[in-house]
Amino acid sequence: MASYHSQEQTLAQLPTPSVEEVTHSGKLIEFIVDKIEQNNGVIAFREYMEYLLYTPGLGYYSAGLSKFGKDGDFVTAPEISPLFGRTLANQCQQLFDQGCDTRILEFGAGSGKLCEQILSKLDKPVDYFILEISADLRARQQSYLKQKLTFQSFDRIIWLDKLPQNFNGVVLANEVLDAMPVNLVKKQQQWIELGIGFEGQRFCGRNYSENSDAVSAIQSIEDEHGLLPEGYLTEVNLNYRPWLNSLSEVSNQIVVLMIDYGYEQALYYHPERKRGTLICHYHHRVHDDALILPGLQDVTASVDFDAVAEAAIASGFEVAGLVTQSQFLLANGLLDEVGFSNASEDTLAQLDVSQQIKTLTLPDEMGDKFKVIGLVKNLELDLPAFSGRR
Repeated sequence: MASYHSQEQTLAQLPTPSVEEVTHSGKLIEFIVDKIEQNNGVIAFREYMEYLLYTPGLGYYSAGLSKFGKDGDFVTAPEISPLFGRTLANQCQQLFDQGCDTRILEFGAGSGKLCEQILSKLDKPVDYFILEISADLRARQQSYLKQKLTFQSFDRIIWLDKLPQNFNGVVLANEVLDAMPVNLVKKQQQWIELGIGFEGQRFCGRNYSENSDAVSAIQSIEDEHGLLPEGYLTEVNLNYRPWLNSLSEVSNQIVVLMIDYGYEQALYYHPERKRGTLICHYHHRVHDDALILPGLQDVTASVDFDAVAEAAIASGFEVAGLVTQSQFLLANGLLDEVGFSNASEDTLAQLDVSQQIKTLTLPDEMGDKFKVIGLVKNLELDLPAFSGRR
């Protein structure tokens, strides 16, 4: 956990929050401090992270501050290029052509651009469900999509605040898994789960539990992949199984496509990755201190794709495969989509599209850092974009 001195150093390197932001953050701080006081001075980091991101009206994803694009804190693939969504639409169309129900469920639609890109590319209208728990983001998505889509396409979008019943079709989760609250654990001779307290005017790290599900999980990981060094700090995501199990329970025949940054387990918990993967985004600045700027910055952790696969199998899915974003996009016709923009007639537009493709596919950009995992339930499908075929 960051010290007072290191927090001051980090804050000095970041843009100064506005008066509105400071006021907003202060309200969330009061809310979390009250929770800490109710729990004898410490809450699990997972609980703290959930409050940071999802407290109604105050959490990062629940409040009205800008989040996506150049005016927000970070940029996602649909913000970088419409080619991303159009290529994903190609994969959806391939699944529809093989008998998958022509319905799409998107988790956390962000600015709405991915939905726009997919619906603009598909040949025929489809029922498009958006599960969005943020009232503010839902309103922004509705305003944006109403302007960008035909009435026929917009009229078939259904916003939800919980999973639909009896859903069959394609499920999309772009940068959803990384925003799930994680448990924080540290090896101090033995493994201990860390929590958050409040001292003076600052949040601080405290020991939380020596005997928890998170401790058991990291002990199992260590048993499988080898001992980790003293002082090793990392995260454990215990949400994959309940999330996928809930999705499986409300569906019969679905394909789930999850795009996110992360690692296979042996690399995630590599001995040299001593500080974990937790990162924060504030006005396009990246740092690792989740104790500052509550409610004003995004806080995420990389995805353990082996844990996702294990949870999927336990929840009744087959794993179609895990590939890099670059492999997935190129296999689904990324380069064929370039012509839609008419960029060939404009040199500057050509350069812009070329840069978009590089950002999406080059190994040191998003190409290898982001991966796509495909899950299938009760369908026989050919998915050539993945290493395995169904």
